Amino acid sequence: MIGMSNIKCRLFYIIIDQLAGHWADNVFVHDNIPPANVLGYVERKFLPNFEYIIRNGVWVKRPWNRGTCDTLHGMKYLCTGSYDMNIEVGFFEYLTIKYKVNCAVFTTSPWGKRGYFYIPGYMVSLPGYYAPYYDDYLVWKLFVMPYLESNENWEALHFYMAINDMVSHCPSYQKTNPHVKSSKHAYLIYLDKLLGEIVSFLKVKGYWDDTLLVVASDHGYHLGCSVARGMGVTTANWCCDHPAPYDCEVWDFEKDKSTGIYSGGPRRITFILSGGAISDYKGLIIEEAEIIDVIPTIAKILGVEYKAEGKSII
Repeated sequence: MIGMSNIKCRLFYIIIDQLAGHWADNVFVHDNIPPANVLGYVERKFLPNFEYIIRNGVWVKRPWNRGTCDTLHGMKYLCTGSYDMNIEVGFFEYLTIKYKVNCAVFTTSPWGKRGYFYIPGYMVSLPGYYAPYYDDYLVWKLFVMPYLESNENWEALHFYMAINDMVSHCPSYQKTNPHVKSSKHAYLIYLDKLLGEIVSFLKVKGYWDDTLLVVASDHGYHLGCSVARGMGVTTANWCCDHPAPYDCEVWDFEKDKSTGIYSGGPRRITFILSGGAISDYKGLIIEEAEIIDVIPTIAKILGVEYKAEGKSII
């Protein structure tokens, strides 16, 4: 028994900032290595732990953010299931009030405010300046894991991983990485190891079988595209954050002109469902979905009624 709210399973909801879930075809930053993204890296066996949760869950191969792609908007969509920025109550606050779900949130400012991931309960909202000096692993070790160890009846938990968003204006790939934050490639490999530790912990504690694990992202980033070239970049191997305009084209750096092929890096998000609670759909691959479909899908699996603009992919 996990709690008294009667939701169908536990929820462990991870949002990894600026994690591209896929990329435009035939874009490479070094030999046959694509820009750091989940689909391209899983295909190349770079991410064994992402591959594990995909193989044991539901994978949306090409999910998109069809709305505005700055950080403020993407996080809003991921906590409400709608592109409407005026929604005042986020999904976790709704679970707490409407269904009396035992929720916990581990985030950074400003995502701890109402309409985002605020809850009137156990919430750790670290100040914005906390993240640059620490990292996602330490937030896991110092805050999230101790909470799980001391609260066996937890029902819904949100863990925001901020640091990938700060690994920008840097190479996508370097053959030698002096530090995990020296390239997108190095940090994505680091995130894969952290994901593996989280999955192992959930199994050891006996949580895995009745948990819905969700891994999503709010946006991707510009690289090898017309927007990156407009910033003065002269190579495809350079990450350029996610400023407007969000729609861009793949750039041919040898000819120094656009290929006319759509890139839209900031719109390419991540959406994966896993855990024992999703075992009936193990191995299911869905080609496309939207960022606003994440919350309605979670609501469907938890067995709660929740109105949203998006729809469940299950």
